[in-house]
Amino acid sequence: MRRWFELTGVFRVSGPWEKYQTPAVPPGFRVVAQPAQNKPRFPGVPVDDPWAAFPDAPTQNAPIAQSATGKGARVGSGAFGSAAGANKEGHQPVILEINGQRVQVDGSFQSMPREQQDATVDEIAGSLSSGKGPWTKYQAAAADPWAGFPDASPIEVKAPDGTTVRFPAGTRDEVMTKAMRETFGGPNAPTLPELEDALRNADAAGDAAAAQQLADEIVRQRGTAPALPQGFKIVPPASSPGGNNIESLIRGTEQAPASMSTAKDVGLSFGSGIPRGLAETAMFPVTLSRTVEGAGNWLYNKAEDGVRYAIGADPLSDEELARRAEPMGLNGYLYGAQDRTREIMDAVLHKPETTAGKYAGTIGEFVAPGGIPSKAARLAATGREVAQRVGEDLVGNVLVPAVASEAAGQATEGTQYEGLSRFLGALFGNAGTAAGRAYNAPESVVRRATSKMTDADWSRALGLQDNTTGVRLTGPEAIAQATNGASALPNLLRVVEGSVDGRARTAPFFAARPAQVDSAVGNVLDQVAPQHSQPSTLGPRAAEAAGNVIDQTRQDINTQTRPLYDAAQQQIIPQVHFGSIAADPRFTAGLARLRGNPELAPDYAHLPDNSIGVVDAVTKDLNARGEALSSVANPLYGPELAGKSTGSAAEARNAATNHSPAYAQALAEQEALRRTALNPLEQGPVGRVAAARDTAGAGNAILPQNPLTGSAGEAAAAARRLVAEDPATTAGLVRQNLADRFSKANTETQEGVRDFAGAKFHKDVAGNDARQEVLDAVLREIPGGQAAASMPELLDVLQATGRRKQIGSATEFNRSMNADLGGAASPTGMAVSLVKSLGTSVVKAGDVAKRAALRSNLRSLADMFIDPRSVELIRNANNRGARIGFGEALARTGAETGATLFDPAGAR
Repeated sequence: MRRWFELTGVFRVSGPWEKYQTPAVPPGFRVVAQPAQNKPRFPGVPVDDPWAAFPDAPTQNAPIAQSATGKGARVGSGAFGSAAGANKEGHQPVILEINGQRVQVDGSFQSMPREQQDATVDEIAGSLSSGKGPWTKYQAAAADPWAGFPDASPIEVKAPDGTTVRFPAGTRDEVMTKAMRETFGGPNAPTLPELEDALRNADAAGDAAAAQQLADEIVRQRGTAPALPQGFKIVPPASSPGGNNIESLIRGTEQAPASMSTAKDVGLSFGSGIPRGLAETAMFPVTLSRTVEGAGNWLYNKAEDGVRYAIGADPLSDEELARRAEPMGLNGYLYGAQDRTREIMDAVLHKPETTAGKYAGTIGEFVAPGGIPSKAARLAATGREVAQRVGEDLVGNVLVPAVASEAAGQATEGTQYEGLSRFLGALFGNAGTAAGRAYNAPESVVRRATSKMTDADWSRALGLQDNTTGVRLTGPEAIAQATNGASALPNLLRVVEGSVDGRARTAPFFAARPAQVDSAVGNVLDQVAPQHSQPSTLGPRAAEAAGNVIDQTRQDINTQTRPLYDAAQQQIIPQVHFGSIAADPRFTAGLARLRGNPELAPDYAHLPDNSIGVVDAVTKDLNARGEALSSVANPLYGPELAGKSTGSAAEARNAATNHSPAYAQALAEQEALRRTALNPLEQGPVGRVAAARDTAGAGNAILPQNPLTGSAGEAAAAARRLVAEDPATTAGLVRQNLADRFSKANTETQEGVRDFAGAKFHKDVAGNDARQEVLDAVLREIPGGQAAASMPELLDVLQATGRRKQIGSATEFNRSMNADLGGAASPTGMAVSLVKSLGTSVVKAGDVAKRAALRSNLRSLADMFIDPRSVELIRNANNRGARIGFGEALARTGAETGATLFDPAGAR
């Protein structure tokens, strides 16, 4: 396992001299690579041997001054040991390396006695700064601690100067952090040698800004450094030819490379945050397990430490705590894979360099877990609704918690609480969003009114709002109709309409309704039949058609029984039984009328008076005469004579049936047919239509306003017979009846309002089951069938318009209007109230604020209710839930920021 730590990702530094100090190696560690030393040298800054801190490294091939052997002084070679110019005696200058400083002295130095050379070196060393550094802490090399474990895989840590330091396998992060901090950092002020060493490392790392700061500090310290003895001077190394280097930075002749622009940093940071967020979302189960396990271990350890304290035992050691923190089994592999994934992302993805970039990166990280569509977005039916819902989710679930998290993280940056602060900031943002959605006043009221609706109710309500009749419904009307009135939304609509602000928005919507209803009803009636130009003629024509139906039925009955009559008409009643019949004066009168009728007499001329045929013809005459005399409308009205006529007919017919079985059968069958076919026809809708004297009567006969329960069948049969006899007249009569009833319902009120005409029409033609059934039965018999298919939707929509509540008393409306007109809410009114009573001014100001909030909420509800997608908006409000989704907010926060809990301080 290899871990490559950037220095800034491991600990905080106080300055670039600490960041780029030459690393020493603490006991138990070893250096396996050294940085390249081919970087340019800089004039004015002495450079020591880059391997001086490593005694095992091979030294340069340089002569050592004999006089300085015991004093740690070397005679320089190469670029730093070459002659810089001979003095007047011809001696070449010599460069000495003393305590990490290179000092040029006169060439006569080499000809001095050894004691004098030692004194000179001591004098120079005393005048120079101390060469002590943090590496002195780790001068003693330790044995390789993992030498006995050849299979162990050490951890390699890359220092900023390029040095790679190996740690024993299994070393905890906090141990490595502490070692690196002690190695590369320190609380003491840096000395010149430390600054120079850090400058070289900064240049090698390409950190121009740090190099500039180090160079400035070197120049400053040089200005206060003690003067060298006479004849000595510090010789700067040769500068690199041209280019952007440290020499030019020290001299001020060239600026450091420009840093990345904020816009570019924001774009790169946001783009890098998205894949990081996707990866963290996918690893959320591992993060959750890790968090729970860590919290459990912490609680357990704290409890055990409490017990140990109580019994006087030592607390748990760091080694034991570290051992317990190591994951076991599968979790060890999962946590390791998660760490490795995060290391790869840290190495590959862009790291923000500006404050704006940090915010953009955090927002990008939150896009994946926070951008998951909510239930409201998933159920949105239109592209516009989807875009609106997704936009709301991105703002509430991504932008708000991301900004809060980053702000909290920056406020505690570099502390041990940074990761926790980022988590809590995101939680605060998510919880705030959830609370805001839950306590949205208009939506809260709507949710309470729709909490019991089922999916089927929502589906039916959507269908009503999207009806094809052309009548626009509000969301409350459609939902109330879909739930058969089991909704409180119409009451809420009434409150909205009863306010000034609400009515200002709803009034135009409802003002267009009468025309919409007129058009919708007219379209369906035109599917029944076109409007007749002479509606008064429809009734008489329909009566004639109905009479024809009845006559035809009689003829059908006679035709069916004619064979039996023909077989029996020549049969004779014996004279002994016929004598009493012939003695009846009413029979004798009827027989005379038959024999004397020029139209009927020829048909019976061949039959004797006592034949079945003649007796049957006379009894028919007597029955007809008795029926005519029993009518009060007959001028010859005589109920007594009518009764005697029908009685004589019955006696004659009884005698005939007793002597002719065929005649008896014919009469029985004819009676049965009259009872089952003719009488229902004469007594039902057809008979009433036949008896009608005008169009209104005929129309009410076929479509009665108060039909008998269960009469849909006879209404359908009557319409079928009438359509068969005269289809155009029958369809025209039905249309005229429905049109007249709508016209009556459409009568204006005293205020000139026709808003509820559709609901009244529905009540008149289909206000109960019997009316609905009769209407449906009749329309199904109308040719074409279009009206029968369209009428149910129309009636459903018209009934929905009746779900709207009447505004009722205008008291509250008037009070609100009077308050506004009186200026109570105006600045002047507020000032007057303040002068009148300072004690109640705060209360009044609160009332004004409440009224302002009420007006805003009423306007929001009005807009929601009259929107073409009102049902969708109400359903989405209901789907957002009335309770605060703290659980959902916590889960989303965990997915968004769970990884920050494991970040070292200042890593973000």
